[in-house]
Amino acid sequence: MISKEIRYMLAIRRYGSITKAADSLFITQSALSKAVKNIERQLGSPLFSRIGNDLIPTHIGNRYMDYAEKICQICSDWNSECEDLLGEEKGQLTIAVALMRGSCLLPDVLGRFYSRYPDVQINLLEESHSVEKQLMLSPNVDFAIYNSTAADPAQTAEYLGQEEIVLVAAPGHPLAEKAMAREGFRYPWVDLRHTEHEPYILHPRDQTTGRISAGLFKKAGFTPTVLLFTRNSDIAIRLAASGTALCLAPESYVRKIHFCNPPLCFSVGDPATVTTLYAVYQKGRYIPSYGRYFIELVKENYR
Repeated sequence: MISKEIRYMLAIRRYGSITKAADSLFITQSALSKAVKNIERQLGSPLFSRIGNDLIPTHIGNRYMDYAEKICQICSDWNSECEDLLGEEKGQLTIAVALMRGSCLLPDVLGRFYSRYPDVQINLLEESHSVEKQLMLSPNVDFAIYNSTAADPAQTAEYLGQEEIVLVAAPGHPLAEKAMAREGFRYPWVDLRHTEHEPYILHPRDQTTGRISAGLFKKAGFTPTVLLFTRNSDIAIRLAASGTALCLAPESYVRKIHFCNPPLCFSVGDPATVTTLYAVYQKGRYIPSYGRYFIELVKENYR
């Protein structure tokens, strides 16, 4: 139901270049360039400004994209609802999720999902960070799974679960002698001020764990020595486990990594430092029955 012209234009908006958009659409660059020129000729106005190798939407181009995204969402909603009305247990589900979150969460969920809906195709948009942007850039995304930190009136955020952000240290680290059991904390609790002179591996502040870490250090009253900034949680956790430095990470990320000698995990903050996971989708978007089942499986995983 969605014209190829709309798909072409939205791909250019997403990737910002003819080359990348053409690759994603499996067509030639010349075919895509010709399609753009045809649409611009029909409208009597350019849709993109060409700045170097980048294509930046003009004002009319942005308005065209806004309506194109609405058309895509309406078509997607209709296809999903029609499948439900006809009682068909097949279709597509497009989910945006952070790479590390997906590797920890999806193996437990997908097996159960496919046993019930073997004919549903799942498309994953896996990002290193800023998963929420996929909701704006990709109108075909049914929902995104991420740690929502701010309410958006145009979106619905459905609670999935919570987990602790833990301090990760090498086995036998001296911090173990300063940790204590406290009610309401899953792990031995340690005062973050005891780590003031320890090196850290941290995430940038545009990642959820990076923002949470910055808040913890501010509350503790010190600026940590940062050995490395990385977006890769696996690297941070493994380096912490090896004794290179300390890091802060969601507890599920640590549990899913296989270690010959597992690292120590400590609770920090008061109350416990937690991160909340949501399934986020555009307000009013139709979520098919198999999409609702997927969300319920994720909720069960956090109970």
